[in-house]
Amino acid sequence: MKHCNKKGKRKAKLIGLAACVAATVTLSGCSLYDIADLFSGLGKGSEALYANENQQMPTEVAEAQTGSMDNNITDEAEQKEITEIAILPGASWLDTDGNVIQAHGGQIQLMPVPGENGVKTEKYVWVGEDKSSGHLGNDVAVYTSDDLYHWEFQGDVFRAVESREQLDEDSYFHELYQDHTSDELNEIYNCINKNTVIERPKLLYNHKNDNYVLWFHSDDSTEKNTYKYDVGMAGVAVSDSPAGPFKFLGRYRLSQCPDEQIDCFPFSKGEARDMNLFQDEDGTAYVTYTSENNKTLYISKLNEDYTYLSTDPEKAVYKEDFIRIFPGAMREAPVLFKGDNGRYYLMSSSTTGWMSNQARVWSADEIFGDWQNDGNPCVGTDADITFDTQSTCVFQTKEGQWIYYGDRWNSTDLADSRYIWLPLNFDGNRVVIKWESDFVLK
Repeated sequence: MKHCNKKGKRKAKLIGLAACVAATVTLSGCSLYDIADLFSGLGKGSEALYANENQQMPTEVAEAQTGSMDNNITDEAEQKEITEIAILPGASWLDTDGNVIQAHGGQIQLMPVPGENGVKTEKYVWVGEDKSSGHLGNDVAVYTSDDLYHWEFQGDVFRAVESREQLDEDSYFHELYQDHTSDELNEIYNCINKNTVIERPKLLYNHKNDNYVLWFHSDDSTEKNTYKYDVGMAGVAVSDSPAGPFKFLGRYRLSQCPDEQIDCFPFSKGEARDMNLFQDEDGTAYVTYTSENNKTLYISKLNEDYTYLSTDPEKAVYKEDFIRIFPGAMREAPVLFKGDNGRYYLMSSSTTGWMSNQARVWSADEIFGDWQNDGNPCVGTDADITFDTQSTCVFQTKEGQWIYYGDRWNSTDLADSRYIWLPLNFDGNRVVIKWESDFVLK
């Protein structure tokens, strides 16, 4: 979803042009993603959405120093007020080394992080795609923070492979995979080389094994189709630390449509594309993902190690091991979370490539229960385009504040795609998100 500085043309003027171009491009053999990308440069949001584009975060150090020089501030309370700077949705966010944070399609959560003395402390962990290399072959980056404002780069903790020889000759990869056979190394290279899709990484801490499990959308072309989203699998890697390195275990197809239900894409069973992870209070973990050629969302229970499904797809029981959510709805970018009210929520976007669209939320009392469509959670101006974002994470702070985190994709420079955080509230059982150009974390 590309962002732009201009207020875009409104829908009525685009419908006819979009229909004509869509028909023409489709006949020429391009995909709907190609069509969507043609329109992503038009822009759709009001100017207010882009007010922070030329800003940087964090900014409190410079402002505090300026205040001290201008006003000779010595009072501790006044100094604290200066350093309490708001979150600026859409600003360029720098880490503690002064580099732009590369954690797109990501996830933020509290989890135990090992310290220098081996003792774990609870920190915020931000995992996401390092888009420095563009669309394909992304490394996975991790940042940690104590306050959600200052982020320390822990490194590219899961790296794509530049060449098959690198698995033998590079000490980083050799140490990870030294016990693998040549055929196994060939398969690793086939799955995570720089020409493959490595998207939407998500991370869980496994208390039972005291390790960290990374899931991501793993994709590529096939012999039958050069389209980069034909493999449609979920990749899994593990590490003893969120700072990595993560060891690739494999990639898998996941749950399948039951025989008694209508499969929206029966030609390719068990696809897994855009995904997310969720861990319930009892430690049970789930993966939610788009399947059936992006037509249907699934939620599947994971095993106790969080490294695969709890039950093989061929033996899985519907509503005990997995569930399908509103088949045929054409949704992606799923986010699964549980509110303070104990109700489960699943947010997603429509499928329009890099171009933003309207979010939708489903909710249920039980994760494998009956899900209801709650509609668009966003309210106000630009609600119809989710404030020019695509959902990737909903998280809760130590103080109990709920935050929506979405990506504002820049298709011409993916590394400069921006992060949009907004307060998320509940009106009864419904999720509500409003645009705020700045806000202070509680």
